[in-house]
Amino acid sequence: MTRFLFRLIILFLLPASAFAAEKAAVVTTIKPLHSLVQGVMGETGDATLLITGIASPHGFSLKPSQVSGLQDAGAVFYIDEAFESFLKNALAALPEDVKKVPLSHAEGVKLLERREGGAWDEDHHDHGHSHAYSDDHDDHEKEGHDDHDGHGTEADNLHLWLDPENAIYITRAVTVELGRLYPENRTVYKENAQKQIARLNELDAELRARLAPLKGRSYIVLHDAYPYFEARYDLMAVGSLTLEPDAPASAKRLKEIREKIQETSAVCIFREPQFDDRLLQTAAEGLPVKLGVLDPLGADLEPGEELYFTMMNTLADNLAECLTD
Repeated sequence: MTRFLFRLIILFLLPASAFAAEKAAVVTTIKPLHSLVQGVMGETGDATLLITGIASPHGFSLKPSQVSGLQDAGAVFYIDEAFESFLKNALAALPEDVKKVPLSHAEGVKLLERREGGAWDEDHHDHGHSHAYSDDHDDHEKEGHDDHDGHGTEADNLHLWLDPENAIYITRAVTVELGRLYPENRTVYKENAQKQIARLNELDAELRARLAPLKGRSYIVLHDAYPYFEARYDLMAVGSLTLEPDAPASAKRLKEIREKIQETSAVCIFREPQFDDRLLQTAAEGLPVKLGVLDPLGADLEPGEELYFTMMNTLADNLAECLTD
């Protein structure tokens, strides 16, 4: 019997479920989202991560092998096309049986509007304080997103995973979609999701207690990636160096930031490990301000279900280290 004929017989003998399992790969984009998805999947399988290492979705491009992998996926979990803009063409070209799951659309997820400008305009942004989930904000948020059914747009800040409450809604949405994709694992997904949600609630309470002493201490960030974290824990970022971290800041922007540091008595400027810190060095030169590190993606962390929790705790640690006298 020839090798070709042997393989052909094996293919005919394989049940249809074997082909379905091969097709139903789970693909995710960024590390924090991969972590939450993997937490629901547990030992039933491994989610594929597109953006690995210290790479950022800002300026990211898919490799040909990744485009091919998306074609063979069962589901693609991502934040939003307005955030992972590199996905737009690839998603449009996917077969109809590939489930596309933008988590900005997930039921319960709250979106915040994008703040414009590097040194945020005090006349429009509550004197530099971060957004808060007050009753007024909830009403505004609902009104502001009825126009586009809650979907993310260029007007939204889409770093939404940095609020553990949003992470809970993401976990629930992922559980439903995975249950549809792999109905034989539905019970396991629900059990894993319940455990993850309990951990997220515990994390939220711990972070609230740890970050409470930092209330009122002003600081500057590289780019506006943290409004959800700020709003959740009543923190006080007063400006960002750039609108996009891979775009250079103008001389005017640096001047505005230096003035903002002096006006607000900002304690720290935070860089991100994915980007060069020369810009921060220039902004802080000669001023009594410390330099710190904040990482909204877990760039230096090993991918997996623990990454989200480690990343959030590290954010709190780094804020406390730099903002505490």
